[in-house]
Amino acid sequence: MKSARSPRRVILGMTLSVVTSLLVSSPLLQAAPPAGYTLVWSDEFDSSTLDYRYWNHSYPGVYRGGFNSPTASSVANGNLTITAYTEGGVHYTDHLDTKGKYQPKYGYMEASIYFSNAPGNWSAFWMFAPTIGATNQPHIDGVELDIAEHREVNQAGTNIADQIPSTLHWDGYAANHKSVSSGLRGAGLSTGFHTYGMEWTPDYLKFYIDGSYLYTVNNSTAVDPVPPLAPVPQRSEYLLLSTEILTGSWAGNIPAGGFGSLATSDSQMIVDYVRVYQAAPPMPAVPASVLAANVNHRSITLSWTMSDNTPSYNVKRSLTSGGPYTTIATTGVGYVDTDVIPDTTYYYVVSAVNGANESANSAQVSGTPLPSDTHEGLWSGQVTLTGTPSYAALRQTVPVTANTNYKAGIWIKGSGRLRLLIRPPAGNPYMADKYMTATSTWVYHEVSFNSGVNTSALFYVDDSSLTAGTVFVDDAFLGLAGGTNLLANPGFESGSTVWTTYQPATWKIRLAANTHAGTGSARGTFTGTPSYHSIKQYVNVTPSTAYQTGLWLKGSGKVRLMVRQASDGVYLASQYITVTSPDWTYYTLPFNSGANSQVFIYLDDSSNIAGSVYLDDVFLGLSGGANLLVNPGFESGSASWTSSNTAKWKADQY
Repeated sequence: MKSARSPRRVILGMTLSVVTSLLVSSPLLQAAPPAGYTLVWSDEFDSSTLDYRYWNHSYPGVYRGGFNSPTASSVANGNLTITAYTEGGVHYTDHLDTKGKYQPKYGYMEASIYFSNAPGNWSAFWMFAPTIGATNQPHIDGVELDIAEHREVNQAGTNIADQIPSTLHWDGYAANHKSVSSGLRGAGLSTGFHTYGMEWTPDYLKFYIDGSYLYTVNNSTAVDPVPPLAPVPQRSEYLLLSTEILTGSWAGNIPAGGFGSLATSDSQMIVDYVRVYQAAPPMPAVPASVLAANVNHRSITLSWTMSDNTPSYNVKRSLTSGGPYTTIATTGVGYVDTDVIPDTTYYYVVSAVNGANESANSAQVSGTPLPSDTHEGLWSGQVTLTGTPSYAALRQTVPVTANTNYKAGIWIKGSGRLRLLIRPPAGNPYMADKYMTATSTWVYHEVSFNSGVNTSALFYVDDSSLTAGTVFVDDAFLGLAGGTNLLANPGFESGSTVWTTYQPATWKIRLAANTHAGTGSARGTFTGTPSYHSIKQYVNVTPSTAYQTGLWLKGSGKVRLMVRQASDGVYLASQYITVTSPDWTYYTLPFNSGANSQVFIYLDDSSNIAGSVYLDDVFLGLSGGANLLVNPGFESGSASWTSSNTAKWKADQY
């Protein structure tokens, strides 16, 4: 069991005896669920970041009298903290929900929370459904279930911080709105952690504080039920943790100086855990709409729609259609498989898990990572062909023994024609030559030759193409048949070392690991002092819609990923990312478009670390849907992207 924790800022400046008294006297013991219930899902907030497998930042941007921002939420020391704070005259807070990721139907929901509000804001642990009020059939549409709502003061300014109401709202929020409430109940709730629970069955809702019974709502089908009768929802709903801001409301007036900065504000909702228990956990439905999308040569992205009562999903994979399958991950909704081999087909199924129950497998989907731009290793050579032979060449001279038979060859792939020649270091005649037409897969082309009187030979590949395209070359060989390779750096793993190029603008020796897929990427070069120079792209979106953005990064440095309103640049979502790995890593940031029909994705230099960060295969769209970005992999250079400083951010072929 987790031990309860005291909030950091509330106890700063207190004497040790006061702190000890607070810890001992506060009702911090964790409540037990009702008899017969089993834990099926929880977030203990024991990591250093919010678990985006389950949580969304909802209602981003202006909301009521505040501005919802991910910066108001933090996870540290085993707690989630939502802080109401004021900077630049703007009051910031946050809303978190599990919509579309985890939505239970019936059970016992409990959270351990330390409420420390200020006038002008209130915090809540509650549940909601996206269809509330849709048809005025609350059993089907859903009911807002406010398990606990905490305020410092009421509208008259009276201190009510030691109590909370539990309230139901249904039939929307206009003329048909109806509600029932427990009224203010509990004692001492402004001090320390307390548990707030709700038992939800088809027949009733029971509310608890610190494991003690508080209030019951019994189900009613009446249009206007008499409290404590009310409609009990018969559909799944999602969990929410939130602090809302509004002055002159039921929570009083915002202080004249605001709530203090993010570093100093004591207006906090501190959550130790959220847990869901169920009696005889139901079998979850088979995951539907499973898709394999955003396939490149190093990953396959899987998506599916959420199943009710499903805390986790097993992702299973096979190299054979129809299985047998091996479970490769247990995850939330959606998964990126990065343990793949280029040009290999993988078959996937997904099952839903709730407690000891696991559904049948979903319909099978498959994905085939694109062929790699390297035959082996991380580097390859690349030539861009215009369709008019330029005879631009990649070459290396090696010593040979006179009058000896040799083999020479090279692996190529792509589109276009090259010529492989073995010639004396100066002049003709050629000792061997061969025209090579590249295809979409790696093919080895070989020639045989005799060195004649020569004691050195020039290995030479040039552009002899009558068609435009790009050809990759790798793993060259020159030597005795079955013998040692006489070429140095034959796979370009040391870059262009010992190789020379004729017309080098046409030929490039490229570290393929600096592109996640394809031939392009963007690079940010950082001095160690944040410049905040950025690379960005504008996108049209549908208002009030949940979107996902993501990108692949590698290298060394710190960047800030943001989604901002096109109208004024105010951000809807923001995340600092410290990049430390030489391997490509995928990062995601969910957001809701709010009232906006256009946003822009924005990445800036926030690095206090000198280095370079590579960016590739950026995504913005509906989860599992089409990418709304143009040129997301920088295959067309900087087209559709804007850089505030091309010395800091540059799209190219690296």
